[in-house]
Amino acid sequence: MAKRKFRLPVKWIAVVVLVFIAVSFLGIRPRAPSSLQDIRLPDGFVIEVFAENLSASLTTFPGPNTGPRFMEFIDGVLFVSIPQQGRVVALPDEDGDYKADRVVTVIDNLDLPHGLEFHDDWFYIAEEERVIRVKLNGMK
Repeated sequence: MAKRKFRLPVKWIAVVVLVFIAVSFLGIRPRAPSSLQDIRLPDGFVIEVFAENLSASLTTFPGPNTGPRFMEFIDGVLFVSIPQQGRVVALPDEDGDYKADRVVTVIDNLDLPHGLEFHDDWFYIAEEERVIRVKLNGMK
């Protein structure tokens, strides 16, 4: 009895390659809800934008996100890591309206910063291959 050879049609291989290219290189991905009204919350909860336009991300899922990753409050200022930009920013709400008034780059040229922590007046930042600590004079 002769063995039957399995052959994957060329068109299916082409489709898989095109999808891979679209997702990996062109950023074509499913989009997150485009408006806050699309997000469902339980009764009594409220959602608002605190800061926006912090990156050029088209989506948050699936795959790498170019936007904010981790956040930490200290003395009323929100600090945010933006790994794909290699920076950590501060988002102060100076007028008390619960919206960031400006974006202040605290430190940049980092290697995919993500984790943030404050301890004993030091700001610890987890990068891809190391953890650094920074003294933030004048930021507190």
